[in-house]
Amino acid sequence: MRYGVTVVKDYGEYFNIVNIEPESNIYGPGKRFVIWVQGCSLACKECWNQKMWSESPQTILHREVLLETILNTDGIRGVTLLGGEPLEQQVNLFWLLGKIREKSDLTIFVFSGYELDEIALLGASDDLQKLCDMIAIGCYRQSYRNVDQQWIGSSNQSVMYPNGSRETGLPQKLYQVEIIIDDNVSLSITCFPDDDLVKAIMD
Repeated sequence: MRYGVTVVKDYGEYFNIVNIEPESNIYGPGKRFVIWVQGCSLACKECWNQKMWSESPQTILHREVLLETILNTDGIRGVTLLGGEPLEQQVNLFWLLGKIREKSDLTIFVFSGYELDEIALLGASDDLQKLCDMIAIGCYRQSYRNVDQQWIGSSNQSVMYPNGSRETGLPQKLYQVEIIIDDNVSLSITCFPDDDLVKAIMD
């Protein structure tokens, strides 16, 4: 594998999560419940989310609690998981995705920095294909940066639609940035904003 042997992290029945946005409009089709997991051994040099590499616990959340939170969120079309690296918490990931499909009509979009052959070596291919409606693969590379691709940030990445996918819309040539103001009036910017745009917003 590109990065040697990867050890799938074991948190029991808990996820290690860095952030949740229950109503996002830029990480897949429609309004989505988005989960950023903490921890990624890939440590790609040009990664956009380097703070999410560490395995150090952030928010440790039981998978049943996360499932109920998702199912009780009104008005969403689907669930998106990214990070960090979701496949490094794959036991709980596939449990969660299976329960979502069993109990709802929500569509599922998973982002991974791994390539297809590496996903196979992780033993995750079958579950991803069976449970996901969309899969984004490949690490972000600054030298291939292309913000005019909906949902992904560099042209080496791709979005796949497994057989039986309930989502059929292809990514558009569209530059999307989401600005979130939380209850504490704290502002955050998600997706792949240009430095000039961030400066203009913050000013």
